[in-house]
Amino acid sequence: MFRFSSALDTLLALQEAVEAASTSDYFGLSTTSRGTFPSTNLFQEGDNIILMAEVPGVKKDEIEVQIKDNLITISGERKNNYPEKASVHRLERHAYKFNRTMKLPVTVDINQVKADYENGILRVVMPRAESDKPKMIDIN
Repeated sequence: MFRFSSALDTLLALQEAVEAASTSDYFGLSTTSRGTFPSTNLFQEGDNIILMAEVPGVKKDEIEVQIKDNLITISGERKNNYPEKASVHRLERHAYKFNRTMKLPVTVDINQVKADYENGILRVVMPRAESDKPKMIDIN
């Protein structure tokens, strides 16, 4: 026998779960803007924060990296250039602009940041700022 109240309780529980997931930043909405491209990994190695981003098909001079207020932003544009009278038969690789911002877990020394780009992978090395490192306090 079908119980209407049981089905309704299930739907309400599902709605509450979806709302809880969206407000808990489960989808990462508060740390990104305009989608999730490029795909990134952000991790700590020693005192450095490392960002690895996949940006295939994008020229190095079409990528911008900016750090401000513990946020790193990667932006750029992937272009498709066809000859003027080309007849396009299939279009799966789209041209687009991207802009992604992520919160950094620590304060970094902006003057020591280094970035390199090879084979479609952007690597940004961000040393942790001395002022952000924990200090041992001597007890008298």
